[in-house]
Amino acid sequence: MGLLDRLTEGMKSALDRPVAGPGGARATLADRLNLRGLTDEALRYELERRRRARGRPANGRPAADDELTAMAQARRDRMRERTLARCFALLELPVGAPRTEIQRAYRAMLRQYHPDRYVGDGEQHASAVALVTSLTDAYLALLNQYDRR
Repeated sequence: MGLLDRLTEGMKSALDRPVAGPGGARATLADRLNLRGLTDEALRYELERRRRARGRPANGRPAADDELTAMAQARRDRMRERTLARCFALLELPVGAPRTEIQRAYRAMLRQYHPDRYVGDGEQHASAVALVTSLTDAYLALLNQYDRR
């Protein structure tokens, strides 16, 4: 018997237990939820739908991992499109600046435009998040370039 079959059987037994209703009346949970007409297949589908709604896809990984994977892929795509000259321009540096200058400029701009400085204003906060994301992408692209040398 598989896990889903055991879970289905457990749900069936839980649905058949009497529970207290309004005014002290006792009825089974299945009767109170109008689930008596559900077939096994419909019950399996409903359990799967609820599991997915809780953020657990069929492969068992949390949905947050899928989101993080998608975000990392999007960042890799953005970094592929970005030229080094554009990265230097975003950090307001001349092309070919040394690594220490890149780090110093990145940290100074991050302090200046950090989203936590604009918590009260939603629009400025959103634009600060976008700017910091592009600055971080540029910084990482330049560091990767220096590490390859």
